[in-house]
Amino acid sequence: MATVHDAAQAGISEAEAMKVVKCTTRFATVMCVIIAFVKIGIYLYTKAEVVRTSALDSIGDLVANMISLYTGYRMSNPDPRKYPAGQGKFQSLGCLVFSTLMFALMFGNALGNIESLMESKDDIGMQSISRFFCQTSSIDDFKDWSKHDLDCEADAYEWKESGDKIDNPLVPYFLEHGDDAEKAWAKEMDKEQSKITKRELIELVSDYENKAEKWQELKEQNTILGLCATYKCCLWLFCILYAIPKSGSSVLVALATDKRNDFVCTTSVITATFFATLWPDLVETFMSEDKVDPFVSFCLSIFIMYSWAGLMIEHLTILSQETANPQYCDGIMAEMQKLLQGSPCSVDSNDVKIYQSGAGHTIEATLVVSSANTPFSEVARVREMVEKKLARLENVERVLIFTAMPTANLHG
Repeated sequence: MATVHDAAQAGISEAEAMKVVKCTTRFATVMCVIIAFVKIGIYLYTKAEVVRTSALDSIGDLVANMISLYTGYRMSNPDPRKYPAGQGKFQSLGCLVFSTLMFALMFGNALGNIESLMESKDDIGMQSISRFFCQTSSIDDFKDWSKHDLDCEADAYEWKESGDKIDNPLVPYFLEHGDDAEKAWAKEMDKEQSKITKRELIELVSDYENKAEKWQELKEQNTILGLCATYKCCLWLFCILYAIPKSGSSVLVALATDKRNDFVCTTSVITATFFATLWPDLVETFMSEDKVDPFVSFCLSIFIMYSWAGLMIEHLTILSQETANPQYCDGIMAEMQKLLQGSPCSVDSNDVKIYQSGAGHTIEATLVVSSANTPFSEVARVREMVEKKLARLENVERVLIFTAMPTANLHG
């Protein structure tokens, strides 16, 4: 397994390395399950698009962990009779299928974010109320209230920016019927918006959630996301300061990198959403406040799509059996030339193929027997010796050694 090889390379006890890796990965998987369910719960409570995106990412991490555990088990228990050549590709196949699925899922999520940026729930609410007044204009009371401020001829049902100001009816309503947060908001409105135009009133009423509810939900949402970010930061620090030095595992290096990226993304989401709520006037110069959630969600979706696309390309490269890099090929050739010194066989670079095949590289080589009179037992001994030596080299999954007579002898 990769962990055993990593430990040997780092000069660390294999048993200790395996213990550290197993404990860390199992703990990370259990926490991944908990965080995924917590984020799903937050999304069902807040309906925030950025939380939905983060929840989808956590579910993706969870399933990816499960696939890694399964493929790791299959690859650590080889069955050469049933899978003589392809078992090393289990991990790459699993990662490719799932990364493609997650990329498509995030692409659909990004399209939803774009739709919300074009027309938010607040926009739809305002259009609905405006349409109500236009379509009920035959009722005198409704017509008298809106006729001077609402243009029903326009397709968008436009309210006039300026107009006579009226007493804000939301102040007495929330002071009487609102919860504590809404009463505090009503007192704030009484100071700043005691008189408002009908357009401003319709905008406030058509909000999908009032500001007091939004602020309360945002604090609860970001508190829980902050706890998740803290866990990811702690696990990342644990990996780089203790687990990786103790095990030398490349698996934990990948886990630490993933948790670091998750921590940065989650922290960025918390910062952006709090900033937009605390300084709405500054945000309004770029976009309306209700567009911040889908915009942050869209940026997060793009980043996650980029991450999954990188994984797709990586495993596509592995499955395409790309030739190993020149330095690695030169090292293998040098080792083979050394092994064949003084033997009745030789090898040419044109007769050697070295390519990525899954968990490592496959080496295919054809040894040319120098003389037709060479005993077969001697050729078999050399072939077996080369095969065993090459199989022990770093990052080698499979070795295939063939033998052939010189071209001149074949024609003769």
